[in-house]
Amino acid sequence: GLGVNYTWQKLLVTANYQAFTSKNPYVVNNTTGVATPFATWSTATGGSNVQDNQAYIAATYDFGILKAYAQWSSRKASEQQNSNLYAKRSAQQIGVRSFITPTIEAWASVGNGRYSAYGNGNPTAHIVGYQLGSNYWLSKRTNLYAIFGATGTSNVVSTLNANPASHNANAYAVGVRHTF
Repeated sequence: GLGVNYTWQKLLVTANYQAFTSKNPYVVNNTTGVATPFATWSTATGGSNVQDNQAYIAATYDFGILKAYAQWSSRKASEQQNSNLYAKRSAQQIGVRSFITPTIEAWASVGNGRYSAYGNGNPTAHIVGYQLGSNYWLSKRTNLYAIFGATGTSNVVSTLNANPASHNANAYAVGVRHTF
């Protein structure tokens, strides 16, 4: 992994990259259900070797009255034996955060993304979401909070699914937070 941060006056930019390989030399025998060392099986039925690459870039800028931010992330996991088998997702988000009064802080953000995979029907979906929230600061270490968020996933397009379905969800949270 590698990461770098850059700060200039009220601007902060960060960029990060991580790549790793997950090697599992064991395979489960479909007859007995027992995990067996790879050495006792042929390479055609061996364990899994996955290459996983991830990237993240973000920036914030403090305008004084409000702080704005933007971020982008991407991840692709692919099978090393067959690079045509993979799962990939990418997303981006923008938002703002500000104190409305000395004790009330609010924020809003919106983002979208895409999930795609090649292999087993080639599923693809588009995702969108937003969040609104606020903090009411009772003291320097204690606050009340309320958050609402909504997400939606487009019809998952797949060559195996003749009747794709979309999915929408709303969520909220209210509570008290105290830091020690």
